[in-house]
Amino acid sequence: MRDSLLHPPAWSIGLLLGALFLALTPGVALGSIDGEIAYWATAALAERGSAAVRLPPSSGYPLEPIPWLIEHGFLRPGWDGTWFVRYHLGQPLLAVPFYWIGQIAGGPASPATRLFINMLPALAMAGAGALLYEWSARMWGARKAIGLTALFAFATPAAVYARLFFAEAIIALCLLLGFRWLSIGRGAWVALGGLALGWAVWTREGAAAALPAAVLYLLLQGQTWRERFSSLGWWGVGVGIPLSLLLWHNTYRFGSPLLHGYQGEAFNTPLLEGILGLLISPGRGLVWYAPSVLLALPGGVWLWQRDRKLVLTVAALLAGYLALYGRWWAWDGGWAWGPRFLVPVIPLLLLIGGAAFQHPVGLWMALGLGSLGFLTELPGIFTDHNAYHSWLFGDGRYPYIPRIWFQPELSPILGQWHFLLKGTDWVPALHRLEAQGISSPVAWGVRIGILALLGLGLWGIRRGCKQEKTLALGFRLESGIRWGLLVGMIALNAAAASGWFRILRSPFCNDRGRICLGQRFEGGIELVAFSVQARTVRPGDSIGLTLWLRTLQPVTEPLSVYVHVLPNDPSASMQAFQEDHEHPAFWPLPRWEPGKLYSDFYTLRVPASIPPGSYVLKVGLYRRMPPGNRIPVEGTGADGVILPLPVEILPQTSR
Repeated sequence: MRDSLLHPPAWSIGLLLGALFLALTPGVALGSIDGEIAYWATAALAERGSAAVRLPPSSGYPLEPIPWLIEHGFLRPGWDGTWFVRYHLGQPLLAVPFYWIGQIAGGPASPATRLFINMLPALAMAGAGALLYEWSARMWGARKAIGLTALFAFATPAAVYARLFFAEAIIALCLLLGFRWLSIGRGAWVALGGLALGWAVWTREGAAAALPAAVLYLLLQGQTWRERFSSLGWWGVGVGIPLSLLLWHNTYRFGSPLLHGYQGEAFNTPLLEGILGLLISPGRGLVWYAPSVLLALPGGVWLWQRDRKLVLTVAALLAGYLALYGRWWAWDGGWAWGPRFLVPVIPLLLLIGGAAFQHPVGLWMALGLGSLGFLTELPGIFTDHNAYHSWLFGDGRYPYIPRIWFQPELSPILGQWHFLLKGTDWVPALHRLEAQGISSPVAWGVRIGILALLGLGLWGIRRGCKQEKTLALGFRLESGIRWGLLVGMIALNAAAASGWFRILRSPFCNDRGRICLGQRFEGGIELVAFSVQARTVRPGDSIGLTLWLRTLQPVTEPLSVYVHVLPNDPSASMQAFQEDHEHPAFWPLPRWEPGKLYSDFYTLRVPASIPPGSYVLKVGLYRRMPPGNRIPVEGTGADGVILPLPVEILPQTSR
């Protein structure tokens, strides 16, 4: 039994880490603006099968920050005017099953969806920890692997990003999984490794910094040039599938595979400043937030003779990330904890650092650096990093510029230790889920589930494993995986290309249900098209109306849009009900870019008092000052446009 205790299987370590990270859940708080808009994309995929998000408050999205999100590029209009988040779908797609589970547990649009969505990063980070343990156990033995995994879980930002709906946990899992499969060195595993690395890029394009390191690893691993080219080819097949999806998503959103969500953002930080900021600045430096990675320095020296290709690969991976994000204008990662963009690299640095465990001085270094890292991470784990950032930058106290993180007295480590000692802005919410709107059965189900994971993990450790199993696939399965991935990559590339050509050739008004109008208001504002979700409704239902508008010249006054519902009878001029948008398309008209389409979605709820019959929708613009001063339609002088598509309101159904 003693040997079993010292050789726990990787799945048991993963279950224990999963229980730990889930126990630190913040409940329904997603932790960041990035997490919030990723949640919107997940909801759109889960509810409507579309990557386009709907933003009005009637859909459950807060209206107030939307103009700010648009101005800062988090939300962007697509080629047809609909709205998209700037990030890709790698993270939202993985979150869709969690969203569905939340809907089943708590009902549509319930807080339970956010609770279950927050489980994705926890489980992804637990998976990364299990992979780190499995790989390091093969290299250094189970005892040292347990030590490395403990450093990862307790002395790096892993636990913090396991409870934040950022993409870092997923990217960390994908990178570790990708390089682990590449290390096996056979065709199907190499292709699957490329698939994992490509998914990291589809989650965030910055993960492309890892691709040169993967190419270097395959070149160093091959014995002959034929073997190297074969590995690179199958790796390219695996990478090609997510990259094909990325190109398709760009086409779907912006009408071209080469357009992405980061237009207007730049790599304009001096490289040395960005690298020093990511590595040693008191506010964001890797050596302060994960001091255990310093073990990679002596570890790399001691590992050089045994596995220099792994040392060179990890060095190339770190160099790629530093070169990319060191030049990025927001190298600090915004309102984050530590070097956010370097978090996915930490497990591989620790893997190299495992060589230090082979020497007594290395063990003492690991103990000291691990203790320092644990003290650093405590305030990040238990207090909200947003609260400190809000205090630091609120009321103009300090300017929000990345260079501020070079000032030691402003480091979030010190600031959040102050919050922790005061007992304010506590994050873990497992004990107070009911106060966040989670029903008691769901809350207790989550708690019992975490205990079950803990129990299974402990049972797995007690059971142990007698020997390490070699990862192997049968010849037919390996061949099927490789050729299946090749066919999939070709098909996806063909779909992306055909979608691009179809968008270029097809008119704007097509089978999507849009009806083009081309009606212009005075001042150069055009009502391009509209669509109605349902032409037949009952009292209590909602009429979903989407308008596509654009301004042909700069607008200098703040105008609003109104939608009136009128009886479809020329003799009846009294409106039945209406809805107004103070900021069309959630952005004041003076800030619209001339020539660009913007979509505006309205939910007109039919009152119970409305008699059945045929109704029409009237759309117009008006000035807020003086109230009621409407903008005429060019050529007609009318104060609005009657949409040429009547809506039928049926009688109220009896209950």
